[in-house]
Amino acid sequence: MDKVTKLTDARWLVVPAALFAERGEPGPVRNETAYYRCRFHLPQAGAQLELSISAHSRYRLWVNGAPVGSGPCKGDRWRHYYETYDVSHLLQPGANWIAVKVVAYSPYEAQQQGGGGPFAVSANAAGPCLVASGRCILPGGETAADVATGKEGAAPWEVMLDRAVKWEPYGGTAFLGAMERVEGGLLPHGWNGPDGGRTDEAHWSAPETRWPADGRTYGLIPPFPLLERPIPLLYERPRRFVREMPRGRDGTPFGTFGPALTEPLDVAANETRAIVLDAGELTTGYLSLRLTGGAGAAVRIRYAESYSRIGKRAFREKGRRDDADQYDLLGHEDHYRTGGGEETYEPFWWRTFRFVRIEVTAGDEPVAVYPPTYRETGYPLEEVSAVRTSADWTGPLWDVSVRTLKRCMHETYEDCPYYEQLQYVMDTRLQILFTYRLSGDARLARRAIEDYQASLLPEGIIQARFPSMEPQVIPVFALHWIFMLEDYVWQTGDTGLLLRCRPAVDSIVGWYARKRGPHGLVEKLGYWEFFDWVPEWSDTLGAPAATLHGPSACHNAVFVCALKAAARLLRLTGRTETAREYEQMAESTAEALKRLCWSEERGLYREGPGLEWYSQHAQVWAVLAEIEQGKAAASLMDRMLAADDLPVCSYAMSFYLFRALEKTGRYDRTEALWKPWRELLKLGLTTWPEDPFMQRSDCHAWGALPLYEFTHALLGVRPAAHGWSVIGIEPQCLSLTEAEGRAATPHGPVDVSWSRRNGIFRIAVTTPDGVPVRVTLPGGKTVEMPGGGAMMAEEPIVL
Repeated sequence: MDKVTKLTDARWLVVPAALFAERGEPGPVRNETAYYRCRFHLPQAGAQLELSISAHSRYRLWVNGAPVGSGPCKGDRWRHYYETYDVSHLLQPGANWIAVKVVAYSPYEAQQQGGGGPFAVSANAAGPCLVASGRCILPGGETAADVATGKEGAAPWEVMLDRAVKWEPYGGTAFLGAMERVEGGLLPHGWNGPDGGRTDEAHWSAPETRWPADGRTYGLIPPFPLLERPIPLLYERPRRFVREMPRGRDGTPFGTFGPALTEPLDVAANETRAIVLDAGELTTGYLSLRLTGGAGAAVRIRYAESYSRIGKRAFREKGRRDDADQYDLLGHEDHYRTGGGEETYEPFWWRTFRFVRIEVTAGDEPVAVYPPTYRETGYPLEEVSAVRTSADWTGPLWDVSVRTLKRCMHETYEDCPYYEQLQYVMDTRLQILFTYRLSGDARLARRAIEDYQASLLPEGIIQARFPSMEPQVIPVFALHWIFMLEDYVWQTGDTGLLLRCRPAVDSIVGWYARKRGPHGLVEKLGYWEFFDWVPEWSDTLGAPAATLHGPSACHNAVFVCALKAAARLLRLTGRTETAREYEQMAESTAEALKRLCWSEERGLYREGPGLEWYSQHAQVWAVLAEIEQGKAAASLMDRMLAADDLPVCSYAMSFYLFRALEKTGRYDRTEALWKPWRELLKLGLTTWPEDPFMQRSDCHAWGALPLYEFTHALLGVRPAAHGWSVIGIEPQCLSLTEAEGRAATPHGPVDVSWSRRNGIFRIAVTTPDGVPVRVTLPGGKTVEMPGGGAMMAEEPIVL
């Protein structure tokens, strides 16, 4: 393990066993919350402090009452990350306070379903632990204070075990973690403020010192093997709600914060008032609610993506997302009971919401509720690309896609921020491609690739989602990881990560090869043979029905694609013999697939040998695997689009449908395929849902396809060689008369503007200097720019 250079002088702090004994418990046996703080004195202004910090399982950090950040970055048993913050601007002459709230989630084996911590957060039985290090350096260079935990001579730390917070299981998908149930009268209000708060000193104790931060001798791996955070810190930005919603179907008496959302809501003794606020868009953030008045008031805070009602299989039935007259506001809830006086409730971790319902039932004394605020948070993604066209539908699709992608990016990519907050391979591969197109940022992509490599199981396949306390395998997702790795090489040109990942690629291929049956096709994969969410496959939970009987054409065609991708990656790194072996396996699998699954009568690929079931998916992947090529592949796509009895690719799978149409010269047919996105806009969505037919989650970034298509196809900007060492520009016009915009590349932005008027296609291009560019016009004319730069070209429009 690499030496932890920024924390080597620190040791981990833990809550003393005596504090648990006071509650009659032997130690941390459930989700536990602890408060740590450190007081130090500075003789003058201008001191500098870089604070490195980590905790188990999660922390939130304040310096002199100002929120600084949250962490640690999600890791696993073998990688526990730490963050470093420059907090110099928050220091002051005199007394200073560092305050850290730490929540330790119980081990997965000890969790009640839905009542433990988030599945994506590593946890063990150690309880709330903290490690931190930093020195306050005065302008003259001398050290005024050392704040390292567990270090002799450093400023002392103290700890208080929480008595106020409990965790409540909730129904539905249980991967997110429990919601909070808080007794405000037991909270140490103001403990994290600039004066240390008004907490009872008797409740603070000296923490126990445990493990050194930099590990143990003899190669022993400590409970928390520390590594520096591999991605940027999340941003936090103050936000306010934009409007109050009408009462609608809600029968509770409503109140108001006034027309500008600036006035307190007064709730009389023993009365109930509710209010629903709209953030204006689905977002992720830390809510803050201030209250004053009597003790014993019950406050319920409900977070919802949209108005909805309970539907089949515990999913929600949804219409227009802000329709309060026809739907209810359902969602996860935090509960808070006031302690009296002035108090502020802030849930520990960020929440996902567009709408927030606040219901207050006062006790024997009135309560004043002030308009809440929130601190929006997410990965600091820089938007570089932008696209404008002559069609009025492209702009809204682009804007919603940008928001959707950003809401599904935090410490990892997430399938959805409202439910699982888990990083699934197929979802993530698409989100990474969309990130490349919007920003060019490859840091979170690299982190995701390394995460999945770390998830490799002894039997030779990676997990479907990671980090995750509960292991899960979806076999085809392992093949999507190979595609993800090749995407990364094309985007960055970096083969160093590829060299590290080659053993995992070989392992996955070997796992699949062992699943080949007597006919030369992979079958009986086991686990969850999910492929796509389509209504016709709902009884098999998204798996082609062919998987119940034997080989699946879809799974085998993806295997062929993955074998070819793996071979290309191996050739890049000099392993030609193994690459040839993979190519031969791809060829034999493709031959068996065509022999056993091709229907001469239908001119389509069956879902499996001897089955008269068909789908768009089998045809799409047969083209992508190059089992059908040239005119035969184009004809296959024509027959597929003409057939009205096939399960249709979901919009999550549409990326691959679009690639097959592009590969066969049928990209113009994609314009009609944007209908699901355009129809969803009519429902008032601000982010794309998980899929149009179930719509469980209202934010799922595998639907942010416009970010890829509008830059790659409409502007036509794409890498023509690994690492964008050659930039290709090949616009697809569809029925548009003009398009212009900017596309991100690792070398800098590419600007493209084209138009079709008066029988002439014209294009203007500006690219980074020094990078070769190849421009291909719709009529086939090619213009080479060996040194990059600016150019203009035109040609007659070919009808």
